[in-house]
Amino acid sequence: MPTIYSSSSGTEDDGYVSIDSQSSWANARDATSGSYVTDALTNTNNFTRVSRSNTRGGGIAYGVSRSFLVFDTSGITATVASATLSIRGVGANDGSVIAVKSTAFGGDGGTSLASGDFNAISGYSSGSSLAGSATIYGPQILTTSWSTSGYNDFTATSDLLTDMQNNNVVIICFMDYTNDYLNSALTSNAYLNCGAYYTEYSGTSRDPKIDYTLAVTGYANDVNGVASANIGKVNGVATASINKVNGI
Repeated sequence: MPTIYSSSSGTEDDGYVSIDSQSSWANARDATSGSYVTDALTNTNNFTRVSRSNTRGGGIAYGVSRSFLVFDTSGITATVASATLSIRGVGANDGSVIAVKSTAFGGDGGTSLASGDFNAISGYSSGSSLAGSATIYGPQILTTSWSTSGYNDFTATSDLLTDMQNNNVVIICFMDYTNDYLNSALTSNAYLNCGAYYTEYSGTSRDPKIDYTLAVTGYANDVNGVASANIGKVNGVATASINKVNGI
């Protein structure tokens, strides 16, 4: 099963974009630009995050963090049959996570992560839930189900499989599901976050990754009355390596 790790070439370091100290949930969640970009780091507790807190003046401050990763899929030319998107957790699991298609990194992985990528999400609409509009790459993992000591696995959706096959890069935004994705404002003070490792961690043992399998190809006809689905080899040759049998 081939594996693709998220990229880190200096231009496309994975990381997160955050905004803080906003006087309303709408100002935080629907901001056109983040307050700051944090990339080239090994891990963070704020892989995804939503927060609400009191301010010194008696007001309320809201904040949101979203992570962005890019995977080089240019080497995939065949049909992707299945895939698992895996993120190694760390530190915190008070929030929830969903993986959605993104247009960050210039949309093609050619530029650095920028503050303006905060809402670079396919199907994003200010003031609305992303349900039904965003392209989901990995279904949500809810509060406390997020592992902080192992990999968290998202079963790839058909949209992710198709984009892995057809596009040179796959860019993914990881965001809080319960409040951020669904656009449900926090009604009491809270700091809800999930932690994870990025590809800058030494080695690949904790890097974000996609494990995938390609669809079986080869001779797809019956042989001597036996359906091709039940044939693994013909005369010791794997069916994936057979184009013809006896010239047919």
